[in-house]
Amino acid sequence: MIETTPEELTNYKILPFSIYSEYGEQIFSAGEVLTPGKLLQLKQMSVIYRDNDASLDIVEEFDGYERIDTSKDSGETNEIDMLFQAYAKEAAERETVVEIFDMNPNQILKSNSVLDEINIMNYKGPINKKSEIDAQNQIKLKAFYYETINGMGKRSHAETANLFLNIRDKILQDIIYRSKESAYSSQLKLIGEYEKCHALNVAIMAGLIALHMNLKETFISDIVLCGLLHDIGKTRIDPEIAYKQNLTNQEQIDIQIHTKIGYRMLKEDLRMPENIALTALEHHENNDGSGYPMNKSGDLISKESQIIHICNYYDNICFNRTNYPIRNSKEALRRLLELGTKSFIPDALYTFIHMFSYNDTTNFEDMIL
Repeated sequence: MIETTPEELTNYKILPFSIYSEYGEQIFSAGEVLTPGKLLQLKQMSVIYRDNDASLDIVEEFDGYERIDTSKDSGETNEIDMLFQAYAKEAAERETVVEIFDMNPNQILKSNSVLDEINIMNYKGPINKKSEIDAQNQIKLKAFYYETINGMGKRSHAETANLFLNIRDKILQDIIYRSKESAYSSQLKLIGEYEKCHALNVAIMAGLIALHMNLKETFISDIVLCGLLHDIGKTRIDPEIAYKQNLTNQEQIDIQIHTKIGYRMLKEDLRMPENIALTALEHHENNDGSGYPMNKSGDLISKESQIIHICNYYDNICFNRTNYPIRNSKEALRRLLELGTKSFIPDALYTFIHMFSYNDTTNFEDMIL
């Protein structure tokens, strides 16, 4: 493949070659009609590639992985490739075969032996005494999720994917389809360490938004999994920065790379479908195009990513991980409305706002047991 530009492609009415993203994902196939809408989509991407018979020298394999070598033009390896090379090398040392996991959205998995072996009685941490989720399920969810994330380097990729699907199914069965009429978001919030609770909270809220938007069951199932995995790229970043509460301006810039790393991990390692992986890449994109990493806007952002973006911001602000301190859910909802449609897609935003009571004034510290 060689790098190309939307301007170069305007010379073609029908594509004589396939087009790929900077991650090697095929966007359009040879023979497709190149419409203005497709050109607009390509203009939103920072780098695109096309087929070329003489381009095989810029694709190299390392440790069972294939990547696009973007250093051929610049003379140096970019930061993302360096991180991903190190990750791939480490993964290859653990296993010589990358396993492909069958991602059937309708598949309900039984709790496997790895989850059964986790001793939840060893879990230490606060629970939400106001929650509709019973205390044991709060503890199980946090213990299982934390064990899955921390054990990624010890298990095969297929087994890790299996564990995330087990957590997804538990959320769907025990929370999403039992909580449609919940009046207060604080009744569904998990409390404790951010790294144990954040992805779970995002998954729960996202599933409820999709349910209230009357989306298909397969979409609801997928969006819960998206919530669990949206920040997976942070596992490859220095934890001093990844989970730091107040970041400097430079640290805020440095951490943005987690979106691209997360996308690659989900595609290359866990073999997740594109719609799942995209939420890792796009969950900081704003409706007006002011987000990152690709400055996408409006409908160019996938619906899954639009929903995850709202839930991610909401939970971050509830954990006081922004510069806007709040004490309860009412203040968090007010902040979402202040940001409004500049940041969030209207239908998802207003579904979220109307899903819960605006008078949820229970302070978070009063919910801790």
